[in-house]
Amino acid sequence: MKEKLISTDLVRKMHPIFRGKYGDSIIKFAMKLTGMNKVNAIYDASKQYEGVEFCKHLLNNIGVKIVVENKEILHRFDGKPFITVSNHAYGHIDGIAAIATIGDIRPDYKMMVNFILGMIDTMAVNFIAVNPYESGKLAGKSSLEGVKQSIMHLKEGHPLGFFPAGAVSKTRLKGLKMSVKDREWQQPVIKLIEKAKIPVIPLYFSGQNSWIFNFLDLVDWRLRSLRLGHEVYNKRGKTIHLRFGEPIMPEEIAVYKNDLDGLGEFLKEKTYSLRKDTDKM
Repeated sequence: MKEKLISTDLVRKMHPIFRGKYGDSIIKFAMKLTGMNKVNAIYDASKQYEGVEFCKHLLNNIGVKIVVENKEILHRFDGKPFITVSNHAYGHIDGIAAIATIGDIRPDYKMMVNFILGMIDTMAVNFIAVNPYESGKLAGKSSLEGVKQSIMHLKEGHPLGFFPAGAVSKTRLKGLKMSVKDREWQQPVIKLIEKAKIPVIPLYFSGQNSWIFNFLDLVDWRLRSLRLGHEVYNKRGKTIHLRFGEPIMPEEIAVYKNDLDGLGEFLKEKTYSLRKDTDKM
């Protein structure tokens, strides 16, 4: 385990400004501004655990209640591979909640996640980490390795989860109202799902991040990203509904063999159809 999830040394490598004369003072200010000091405290309280137990302890420690609906669907696939596809409502808590819930029944469950969740070493046993923000040859190799690991995991009979959007849900303006929903689900993930030919279980997370976080997305996604640390801590006392839908069988997916855009939209609609009017936003 790490001494700290986000260490001073790690931040110092991010930009020359953190390595100058006033580097330590700037780092201290930046950690407070972004809420990463709170994230470190949350990690520190649970880091003696790993995998599913880490996820459960963390959620309990910060006081997030996960209400699971239709969990019995998972028992239809005891000892068999399946895929979950989910909306990426939060960018962190949703991945942790998925592993805590599904991993409790299937300890071999893994999720393909971005580099933010991938930094949590105590969850590495349940992660296949990729970085959607990288560019160049390294990103290509990194993505290819993630795909290879995913295919092998499924072939060996294990379940695998995806956030096909690849990033936290985006904010859009409808008149004077903000609407939050996943961006277009990414073709590389959809292609992998189409090729896998195994059942897909849609998984919907209720709610969203704070209005400040969503408003900042309208200004600049980088400003929004600075809020992610606070968006972990401010979920204290919240209730999130995690809702499983009916499995989508391979023959239904086969209809979209030559239409990845159509398949992506179909899977996304199936996931968002699990939303209820009673869900708190």
